[in-house]
Amino acid sequence: MNRALALLLAVLAAPALAGAGELELTGYGGYTFPFYSQTFKYDPGPVSVPIPGVSVEQSGSFDLKASGAPAFAGGMAFYVTDGFGFEVRYDRADLTVETQAASYTVRVGLPAPLDPVLADLALTKGTVDLEAAAPVSFNLKLRTPGHVRFTISGGASRLGDLQLQAKQTVGLGVIAFNLEQNNIQVGTIGIRATSVAGTSTWGGNLGLGLQIPIGEHAALVLEGRGFYFPKRTVEWEAILDRPLSAIEKALLARVQERLPPVEFEPWWVQATAGLAIRF
Repeated sequence: MNRALALLLAVLAAPALAGAGELELTGYGGYTFPFYSQTFKYDPGPVSVPIPGVSVEQSGSFDLKASGAPAFAGGMAFYVTDGFGFEVRYDRADLTVETQAASYTVRVGLPAPLDPVLADLALTKGTVDLEAAAPVSFNLKLRTPGHVRFTISGGASRLGDLQLQAKQTVGLGVIAFNLEQNNIQVGTIGIRATSVAGTSTWGGNLGLGLQIPIGEHAALVLEGRGFYFPKRTVEWEAILDRPLSAIEKALLARVQERLPPVEFEPWWVQATAGLAIRF
């Protein structure tokens, strides 16, 4: 609602502003380069085995890493002088996040002369659904004189809901092992992390641009811009799709205590090109 109101006021003010100075409308399209990555390492803690000389070591890990996607933007700048103005812009940046390298490793040490039992469980690749980031920014904008102009603009940006849901299969730990057959059974379970709706934060943006005239009232615009917003923390929870045994419940509680939360920091750079129209 606040975003829509700000844009509406800006549009209604445009005719009045146009009579006092130069109004510039710009549309952009390009690509994002996000910087988020996080490694999750966990284990169910010490495992006591009531057999002399037998020890159990186990741990799991997986990664989340963001990659680029399309970016679109629209901006309106009003120049009170030839080189100084105010800018309102709306950006929509798609950010892709994927899970990588999910695995769970177990080592069961046995009394000599028996060799240890090793197991490396390849886990199902998880999924991450992340909505596009759509900040509204209120900037000061400067531009150089001349035929070809350089611009710099920056200011405060408001980012509304950034819905994220991540799902991943993790190893719970050893739930059974057979020393005679020299094998072990590792339990697994699905987990998910979902951000809470209704969260908005203020951050900042800074952009550098180049304007190349293609007519009296139009220019080709090339721009690089960075956005930064405070970190958002999302906790993991289990996806209970089956009844758990007593040992699985105990292992799950331990894993949840040791599994780091998702700490997503919305921080990206985007490179765009566009067209500016001046009035």
